[in-house]
Amino acid sequence: MKLILAQLVAGQTLTTEQAYRAFDLIMTGQSTPAQTAALLSMMQLRQPNAAEITGAAQVMREKATKVTVPKGLTAIDLVGTGGDHAQTFNISTAASLVAAAAARKHDVVVAKHGNKAVTSNSGSSQVLQTLGVKLQVQPDTQTRCMEQAGICFCFAAAHHPAMKHAAPIRAELGFRTIFNILGPLTNPAGATRQVIGVFEPGLTLTLSNVLLKLGCEHAMVVHGQLPSPTGQAHGVLDELSTCGPSQISHVKGDQIKTYEVDPTTLGLPLSHPEALHADDSESSAKIICDLLKGAHGPARDIVCLNAAAALVVADIAEDLIAGIELANEAIDTGGAQAALDKLVEITQADPA
Repeated sequence: MKLILAQLVAGQTLTTEQAYRAFDLIMTGQSTPAQTAALLSMMQLRQPNAAEITGAAQVMREKATKVTVPKGLTAIDLVGTGGDHAQTFNISTAASLVAAAAARKHDVVVAKHGNKAVTSNSGSSQVLQTLGVKLQVQPDTQTRCMEQAGICFCFAAAHHPAMKHAAPIRAELGFRTIFNILGPLTNPAGATRQVIGVFEPGLTLTLSNVLLKLGCEHAMVVHGQLPSPTGQAHGVLDELSTCGPSQISHVKGDQIKTYEVDPTTLGLPLSHPEALHADDSESSAKIICDLLKGAHGPARDIVCLNAAAALVVADIAEDLIAGIELANEAIDTGGAQAALDKLVEITQADPA
C-alpha cells in the first residue's frame, strides 16, 4: 500500500490492476486506517477515473455474497448512487416494482440493490421495510422472490461484508469517496443490464466506461435536473427527471451514446420538485402505495419514466415512449401491486 500511496502523492493515477490491489488490501483488513483514509482522500481530490473505479468494483464484486438468478431468467437493476440531496420519495424502488411487473412475461426479473439512506430522507431499504418487506433473508429466498414475485431486494449491508473495514473510516471522513459510486456497480445477482442514476453529470460517461470494462450488456447511466419554476437551478436527481431535462449515457454492445432527454417530448408534463418530496420513509411509502393503486400525477409520471428506462435496457421496450406505456399498463392491471404483495409474503416467511 505504501508504494501505491507514494504514486498518488506524486500526482499519478492508478491502473486497474493497482486499484484492484489497493482495494483488496482495504477490504481484507490489511490496509491500516491511516492508509485507507489517505488513499480515499487523495483519489477524491481529483475524482477517481474509470480504471480505478473498475479495479475497486472488481474486488467488491468478488467479495460480495452472491444471489442466484433463476435459470432461464435475466436480471436487471435500477439503482442510484445517492448523494443528490433532492429529498424525493424512493423513485427507483417504486420503478423497480413497476418494471418487474411489466417484465415478467418476458423472462426478465429485477434484482434491486439498495441500502439505508445517507443523504436522503428515506433509503430503499427503509421504504421497503415500511412497506412490509423483510430485509435480512437467505439468498435462496431472494432467488424465490425473483421466481415468484419477479423482484428481490439485495440489501447492500448484508451482501458486502468486506465493507466493514472501510465503513468506520468513511464515517470519520464525512465526505464522498469512491465508495459512493461503487454500490451500483456491484449487484449481488450479477445483473449486466442496469439503469444507474448518478449525482453529477460527468459521471454518466465515466461509469458507462466502467460498465463496459465490467462486461455490461445494456445500460443507461442517467442524471436528471430539477429546475425551479423560474428556470433557475433547483437541484439534481440520480434518476431520470420529469422536472427538467436528463442526461443519459446509453451503453449497448461496445458503444456509448450520450444525449439529453426532455420529458415533454415523451408525452409527460413537467413536474414541480415539491410534488416529488417525501419527509421520511412513511411518507415515501404512502406515495408508492397510492401510485401502485392507480393514482395519477407527478409521482406516477416519474416512476413510469424510470421503469421505462429499465424496460429499454432489458430489450423489452424499443424506446422510452413504448416503455412508459408498458409501465402504465403494469400499474393499471395491478401487476405492480401484486409484485410488492408477493415480495412481502415471501420475505416475511423467511426463517432468518
